[in-house]
Amino acid sequence: MKRIGVITSGGDAPGTNACVRTIARRGFADGVEVFGIFDSWDGLLKGEVRKLERQDVAGIVQRAGTILRSARSTLFLKQGDAKIAIEALTRQGLEGVVAIGGNGSQTAASLLAQAGFPVVGVPKTIDNDLVGTDFSVGFFTAAEVATQALDNLRATAEAHSRVMIVETMGRDSGWIAVEAGIAGGADLVLIPEHEFTLDAICERLRTRHEVHKRNYSIVIIAEGAMDKDKKLDPRRGTKDLNARPRLGGVGTMLALEIERRLGYNARCTTLGYLQRCAAPIAVDRVLATRLSDFAFDLLLSGKSGLMAALAGRDLEAVPLELVAGKTKLVTDDYFRLAEIFG
Repeated sequence: MKRIGVITSGGDAPGTNACVRTIARRGFADGVEVFGIFDSWDGLLKGEVRKLERQDVAGIVQRAGTILRSARSTLFLKQGDAKIAIEALTRQGLEGVVAIGGNGSQTAASLLAQAGFPVVGVPKTIDNDLVGTDFSVGFFTAAEVATQALDNLRATAEAHSRVMIVETMGRDSGWIAVEAGIAGGADLVLIPEHEFTLDAICERLRTRHEVHKRNYSIVIIAEGAMDKDKKLDPRRGTKDLNARPRLGGVGTMLALEIERRLGYNARCTTLGYLQRCAAPIAVDRVLATRLSDFAFDLLLSGKSGLMAALAGRDLEAVPLELVAGKTKLVTDDYFRLAEIFG
């Protein structure tokens, strides 16, 4: 295999450029031409593909975003789309591809592999919800951003006797909220996986403020969290390109409920895209490099339909068919840490 492609798709995540850099530099070292596919799968169909040179990947390991640009695509949603993608890849003379992305990207890679085109995936998502790998590229930086927000907001919460709520990303899983909640000592952590009621939340806050005499509280909530009675509904009534409900505003809804029920001064800070656009911290840069290096080896050795994954401190190849269409949820044991030590 002497001519391969690398693509970044889905939401961007800190460390994505480190992945692209690794694939390109392995190509330089091993005599393999590496072609960047720009603007994700839609860019492939438009022929936005070119060979990556050394200057393209110089000085990008520390940069957020992706030099290849990214997008959510509707390709692979219909029967026969894999064949269309293979035809486009073949027109570019590509013999294999490394797909860097999250749930949708790895599902697309799995369909491509099943259709007969060599592909290996690299897990990249700040949500850390990919099955088969302990951690995905971008998660640690996103969790660090959320932790720093908790640390900083604690000062103003205490100064103004407020309940400060931080809303993080996390549509179906609350890994960022739990990780930051543990690290930042949040008083309440609310995630999609664990059901809660507004009565229970208000009672815990009332106990903290009136029994334990604390004048402030810190709450962290994932964007997809919803109370049992669905009074806090983050779905905004519109859908994205892939027909998923657009989320947003659950933290502000919670703040209003706390003020109405308890009379406490409550405010919400929504981190949003700040979690995606931060420069990757060291652990994400190293993880991106290790996973991408392994993915390159798998592809060049003739393997396909696999995702490079982290298991403990070791790397392993996980079949994409075991990853596609699945979501890794926060475990009860891990959530327990946030409940006790947050």
